[in-house]
Amino acid sequence: MYHRKTEKIDALMKLFWRDNPEAYHKMLEARVMRLWDEIIDPKISQKTTSIYVIHRVLHVSMSSSVLRSELQSMRKRLVTTLNNHAGSNVIDDVIIR
Repeated sequence: MYHRKTEKIDALMKLFWRDNPEAYHKMLEARVMRLWDEIIDPKISQKTTSIYVIHRVLHVSMSSSVLRSELQSMRKRLVTTLNNHAGSNVIDDVIIR
């Protein structure tokens, strides 16, 4: 099929994300998980054993109980920082285990 009309890739991507809101939200969740390593201190990042998002809640497992307790007190700030860096309101809470 041959198309003569050309369109910019950013316009096509906006159409794709608009037509697929579930895929867009999954992409934002993946961005938040990737941002965890960039935002958090490298020492804390090394102690992170797993990270995933379920129902707008970021679940983080830590191997250090000391770091876990420190991050528990910073949960609201973590949510705000991760959402700001992601560019959208992606997560509502952080659960640290």
